[in-house]
Amino acid sequence: MRTALAAGIVLTCLSGLPLATSARHAGEDIRFEPVEGLTVGDIPIQAASAQNGALILDVQVSQKGEVSDIEVRHVLAPLTKEAIRCVRTWKFQPARLGGKCIDSRITVAVNFNPLSNFYDDVPLSPLIPHKDETLRKSRFQPADVTFAAMPAYPINASNPGTVVLAVTVTEEGKIHGTKVLLDTPPFTAKALQAAADWKFAPATLNGKTVQSTVILALVFRLPYAIPPAR
Repeated sequence: MRTALAAGIVLTCLSGLPLATSARHAGEDIRFEPVEGLTVGDIPIQAASAQNGALILDVQVSQKGEVSDIEVRHVLAPLTKEAIRCVRTWKFQPARLGGKCIDSRITVAVNFNPLSNFYDDVPLSPLIPHKDETLRKSRFQPADVTFAAMPAYPINASNPGTVVLAVTVTEEGKIHGTKVLLDTPPFTAKALQAAADWKFAPATLNGKTVQSTVILALVFRLPYAIPPAR
């Protein structure tokens, strides 16, 4: 049974401390707190679709916590449109700078497992450059996904399901902790196992690397029973 964590979950590291970075501005230390996820949901997949891999989205969140725009950084046709529709329904806590809500962004990666459990992980192709020069020059640049590991389908599952995780990415691009935002047994354990192998380029604030959060949605669909080659 799918169980979404209660609204108000903060995308933090496992210690529970808020992600925040001090930025020097006008001679004062101003605390920057990145976008936080509040409620997330399932992402369905077309039964006939044979596509697998990662769809990378740059989600722009307004100072009111609303999704104002979504820019696709890595396409996965024909699954892109439906994934974007679902992410637009998610709820976010807006970023804050000096205690004031501001427009900001967060990376959301949607991963679809292969139709067979016999596969190899592969690096992502280069991300699509931002279409807007303003985004490329903005003060905060969210972390980028550079490698997506494929989850294995659990043997005791008979239906599709989605697990959503919040991964804390350090200034060095390393995974510091992971929170489960949407728990869907028996897929959650496999999702956490795969997420530990993902790789990231760290976020930057005013040109300096900072700790941030990336949301991973791992979508599982029942694979075909393909035996290994002899």
